[in-house]
Amino acid sequence: MVEVLVAISLLAILLTSVYGIFSSVSLARERLDANSAEYHRARVLFDRLGRELRGAYFRASDQNLVFTSRSVDDGPVELELTTSAVSPLSQTGSGIARVHYLLVEDPEDPTEGLVLMRSENPVHESTDEGAVGMMRMVPGIKAMALRFYANGTWQTAWDGRKSGLPEMVEIELQLSTGGEEPIYFISAFEVPEVTVR
Repeated sequence: MVEVLVAISLLAILLTSVYGIFSSVSLARERLDANSAEYHRARVLFDRLGRELRGAYFRASDQNLVFTSRSVDDGPVELELTTSAVSPLSQTGSGIARVHYLLVEDPEDPTEGLVLMRSENPVHESTDEGAVGMMRMVPGIKAMALRFYANGTWQTAWDGRKSGLPEMVEIELQLSTGGEEPIYFISAFEVPEVTVR
């Protein structure tokens, strides 16, 4: 009888440790799945913004062309630029588009933080047929910051009418992970100098 009790006790200890291992592996997998969604959202944003920044098209003498950004402490982050990297949303499919990004409180789910909104409109069209309103691009943002590099210094705001195009744009992004610590991303994109004749 004692041997049976010892065997049952050892089996219970063994099963408890196996359950603990499976439980920790399951939690790690769930955390990895949740984080992969955030990594995907960040990659989509960085791919899109990087392509548009590399295709930035600006000439101060043309009032239809823009490259401006502003951000207020604990307030909205805004970036507006004209680019040759037109998305399939554009009805023209080619040419120059005016792209506008705005970080605002998420109206659909205020508990999830902020959402990055995006609009794209053709620059040189006389009608609004190709215009696309603001669309949700990246939800669940805890914080976002833009910095612009030119002439050896970084700036937090940019006005193309005064300074032309920056040499580089840095994007910092914090995405929520459903109650855990937010995931932090940072990337910088070179803005090629466009020579317009």
